Amino acid sequence: MLFLRDDLFMTHITKLFSSLFIIVLSLTMVTFPIASADAKGNPKYASIVIDADTGAILSQRYADKKLHPASLTKVMTLMLTFDAIKAGKVSLYDRVVISPYAASMVPSKLGLKPGETIRVKDAIYILVTKSANDIAVALAEHLGGTEYSFAKMMTSKARSIGMGSTTFKNASGLHHSRQVSTARDMARMGRYLVNNYQSYYHYFSKKTFRYRGVTYRNHNKLMLTYKGMDGLKTGYTAKSGFNLIASATRDGNRVIGVVFGGRSGKTRNNHMKDILDRGFLKMEKLHLAQLRNMPLPKRNPAAVYAALNNNNASSSNAISPATGLMQTASADAGTAQSLWSVQIGAFKSRVKVDNLLQDAVKVLPNDLNGAYPIIAPLRTASSGWMFRARLAGLTLSQAESACNYFRDCLIVAPRR
Repeated sequence: MLFLRDDLFMTHITKLFSSLFIIVLSLTMVTFPIASADAKGNPKYASIVIDADTGAILSQRYADKKLHPASLTKVMTLMLTFDAIKAGKVSLYDRVVISPYAASMVPSKLGLKPGETIRVKDAIYILVTKSANDIAVALAEHLGGTEYSFAKMMTSKARSIGMGSTTFKNASGLHHSRQVSTARDMARMGRYLVNNYQSYYHYFSKKTFRYRGVTYRNHNKLMLTYKGMDGLKTGYTAKSGFNLIASATRDGNRVIGVVFGGRSGKTRNNHMKDILDRGFLKMEKLHLAQLRNMPLPKRNPAAVYAALNNNNASSSNAISPATGLMQTASADAGTAQSLWSVQIGAFKSRVKVDNLLQDAVKVLPNDLNGAYPIIAPLRTASSGWMFRARLAGLTLSQAESACNYFRDCLIVAPRR
């Protein structure tokens, strides 16, 4: 029999204590205090960590505060460059002319003179490693005619991927009073990059780049010391503080972290390591909590069994706590499409997942009967294959309602 949140509490005291333990564990993991020199009394500070696959929020602090992105801006500049390459508008070997305006940018800069040229491919590497402002502007002019027009393109792209609190005014990230974003929006941008520009993401892993006899080292020094980190981008101005978007993988799971307003590169990096570690730990403990505590039903309706064996399971590899344990990103929350799902268990045994889902569909009320069962397999380094039981085809509000019927329920956001 499938356990509900208020079912069998009086007759199965031991399971009650087990359930309370998991709830307390989850709440503790979601609301942990971030004791950081960067966070305390710092009006420039914000942070967030998300699961790159599902969009689940693993931690956040001041994630919706509007701040200055600095050179994190260049990620969007590069995304529009990749768009132009994919559309055949430019090639990696086209040459970008340096205008007097581009050459006038303040450092960090490559220092090419007006009239000189640089290949698009080299410009990409220079933006990732040297974070050269003059080259960012030259790319913007090459693709948009003027930096002003290109910044409008950047903002339009941001809006299209759910970055509703972001406005770009230039391509470099040099300070502009009205160029603002949030940690949440920057995480959305990072997630969109990872999931939609897979053939270009490798550029952000470049640790060094040699150009005209000079070797430029990536400003993201964490890639040298944090195991599993393979990108993304640093940023700094006096007004913004030390910013960083970082992406890392562990046991097949990818997370994206954002820190705004570090007091120094060192304290920012240390704080990023801390929040990424906590994010990975949270994901691991939520999986273990499900394995220890999810009861197993035994009924076997033929129709549901057929659905389970014919579903095209997602290969997504992470989870998101149910409502009350997390806040879902606001842009996704407005999505009307039925792309949300809830995860109600994870097991090594496919049969156990089948049984769980067979009972799960029976307990949902009529207004949720459009939910359908899927199994999402995940291969982990430590435990081998695991199978995650999900009910899909829901809106966000339906997913939140469905989680009222299951004990260790986790909301899974749609892929973007």
